Amino acid sequence: MKRDMDLVRDLLLQIEEFDQGYGGDVEIEAGDHEPKVVAEHLRLLLEARLIEGDAVPDDEYAFDHILPTRLTWSGHDFLETVRDPEIWKKTKEGALSAKGFTLELLQDLAKGFIKKQIEERTGIAL
Repeated sequence: MKRDMDLVRDLLLQIEEFDQGYGGDVEIEAGDHEPKVVAEHLRLLLEARLIEGDAVPDDEYAFDHILPTRLTWSGHDFLETVRDPEIWKKTKEGALSAKGFTLELLQDLAKGFIKKQIEERTGIAL
């Protein structure tokens, strides 16, 4: 399975929206995605330490399901860099043109676009 970074971003936005600050379970809307694909992306987010959550066996689908509880500090930081739809669009285009990326490189690319916006709006070079 390939990582779907649009799904990653969407999951982080959903988790942030439902996080009440006390670590309760977050309900995820899968949209058009298969439950197994969403579960695997949640597992990747947990492995990347962008979210906290619990693995729960799911007999219906024969795989563990991750119940996200909250974003981590790193999850909040990553989400802040890709929150703006225009920044996200430019970031994805840049990564596609490079024909490869990591989570860290995506975040660095998004930060670069944000820094450029700040410089253009404030005149302050970062």
